[in-house]
Amino acid sequence: MRLLSTAAALAACCASAQAFSDTSPFLLWSTAKLEEPSTPDQIQSMGEVHASIEKLLADCPTERYLIVSQPNVHAGDLLPNGVVPNLDRSVRKAQFMHTVAEVTGQLDTKTIAAYIRRACEKPFIDELNLTPLPSINSAETLKENDEELGMVLEQFEREGSYTVIYAGSQRETPKTYTADFQEAVHTELKRSLHGLRQRADNSTRNLPLFEKYQYFSPGIFMALVVLVILMSILYVGISAVASLEVPYGAFDKEMGPAAQKKQQ
Repeated sequence: MRLLSTAAALAACCASAQAFSDTSPFLLWSTAKLEEPSTPDQIQSMGEVHASIEKLLADCPTERYLIVSQPNVHAGDLLPNGVVPNLDRSVRKAQFMHTVAEVTGQLDTKTIAAYIRRACEKPFIDELNLTPLPSINSAETLKENDEELGMVLEQFEREGSYTVIYAGSQRETPKTYTADFQEAVHTELKRSLHGLRQRADNSTRNLPLFEKYQYFSPGIFMALVVLVILMSILYVGISAVASLEVPYGAFDKEMGPAAQKKQQ
């Protein structure tokens, strides 16, 4: 009956579990009868789950504690389909069970173990780190992990009261291939430019001298036109100055009677 309630809780959230790929399930079951948490929501934050754990284990209900870490597990992986028979068997024997199908954030099992050591006097704590589940075909790995968990649970069941904390971690997002064309584009561009240079060199290598090089540009033509105009102006000026004729007697002083009459 308790297994059916677990399956119902996980199955009810299986549809929503597909929408929250960055969440993980949380299970706690114990041979002791504990008080039900005040927050039965199946979608909780990491802080809410830690608060529930501290409240449930504040009085140290059992002598031994098993903390199981299963990376990349999802709520749908734990449905009763025969993949995890040892986990199902242990839950059926438990007197108390608390499940959260979707936990947002990363549950730290080291923090949980540290709290138990602070709250209880010399508790026996065993931490079991299972193999991470692959993103594809995870059923086989989950079944092997369940067999390993079953051997540890059998030992706990023989030695008396115990509490099991089964915490998952966020599923790793599969890496997608991202094509990097930047280097290829640069290489292709360099190759194209090199080919253009080679073709240009080959096309101009065998040309005549006056076709291969440009000796008469528009700038040179304009400079020559201006030079011709300035030289023409200079020539006209020099010619005008050179054509002036002044008689030598123009600068002589008159000493005759006519000059004396002009002075009177």
